[in-house]
Amino acid sequence: MKYELKSGTDVIITKSRIEIIRTSGKSAMKTLFAGRTSGETVIRTSAITGAVFYSDYLMIFASGFPSPSDFKVFSTADIKQYPNCIVGKNEELDPIYEEILNIMKTQRDY
Repeated sequence: MKYELKSGTDVIITKSRIEIIRTSGKSAMKTLFAGRTSGETVIRTSAITGAVFYSDYLMIFASGFPSPSDFKVFSTADIKQYPNCIVGKNEELDPIYEEILNIMKTQRDY
């Protein structure tokens, strides 16, 4: 499934991986000024350990990727800079979050 966020970020989810692509002109400019990670991030679905969804960002926890040890210590701006964090509008992120939850549920059932 491919999700094209209004920020210019694309998220492609397959059975084996999640690709977060921030290379379009619009996304690259937003990441430059916001201090966020640009480029492409690939997360194997087998490495996913969890996810946190707030109103304007979705953080995917996976083996080998950084994660804040305590969300109370980190500001939202810091969290949004992580390569495994997707920034967007609530209605854009909700279906991505649901799909990630389904992936985790499927892995747990095996």
